[in-house]
Formats: sequence, C-alpha cells, structure tokens
Amino acid sequence: MTQINIRLDPETDEIIDYIAKRRNVAKTVVVRELLAENLSQKLLSILLEDYKCGKIGLKKVIKLSKLPPFEVMEKIAKLGIEPPLTDDLDDYTQEITDKLIERMKSQKNP
Repeated sequence: MTQINIRLDPETDEIIDYIAKRRNVAKTVVVRELLAENLSQKLLSILLEDYKCGKIGLKKVIKLSKLPPFEVMEKIAKLGIEPPLTDDLDDYTQEITDKLIERMKSQKNP
C-alpha cells in the first residue's frame, strides 16, 4: 500500500473530522472512501471518452471500471455513445445483418 501525504484547508479538514466523528471512524477511513468514490467516477468518464474515441474497447472499460457489463452498457446508452467501429467493420456487420434478415424471411415464406 502506498502512503500519500496531503495538506487540507481548515474547512475541508473540519468536514472530514465531522464525518469521521459522526461515524465513529478514523479520518483516514473517511478520506480513503471519498477518494475511492470520486476516483471511480472520474475514471469512468475518462474510460468512456477513450471508448468513444476508439482508444480502448468495451472489454477494457468493463475491466478497468470494475462495473458489471450491463451497467457500463447502460451508461454508454444513456450518454448516446456510438460504438467506435470503422466504416469497413460497420459495412460488414450491416451486410451480415441483411443476410440474416433475408434468410429469416425465406424460412418464414417457403
């Protein structure tokens, strides 16, 4: 485990002290929890931006964010992020989709 020393302004220290006393825990526990919560929020926004730009894939977003896949997909959908597909891959998947639809129609109407 790494130790990091930081200086806090008196107002922030007072807030952390209040929370720690109210919960009957050490101030370090409060600070560690606050850091972890905010870090994962910040990390997710960075990961989603990198996904949107095509710098990383969906699997990496899920792995690094440590969120369930459905939750990551919900956030992507909520933000309206399109999968970062190349035009060739997009054309290829559309072609396969069209073939599948044709095959399904031909099976319904023999």
